Amino acid sequence: MLRKTITIDEHLFLELQKEGAFEQFKNFSDLVSNSLRTTVEAIKRERYKKELEKMSRDPLVQSDISGVTDDFAFVDGELSAL
Repeated sequence: MLRKTITIDEHLFLELQKEGAFEQFKNFSDLVSNSLRTTVEAIKRERYKKELEKMSRDPLVQSDISGVTDDFAFVDGELSAL
């Protein structure tokens, strides 16, 4: 475990206290670690979303999707007729 000293806005600390945030965690360090973990996951999700959006604009990917769509057009049409 890595030890770091942090500074927190007093109003934020009091709001956390008022909302009972400290009761949900073993200690303040656990709260900070959990919050940072949540932040990292949010950053990863956003990066993944941006990568998917970028990939969707790639002409080769668009061509592949069109090819697959064309390949399965008969099957898709067959299922919709049922």
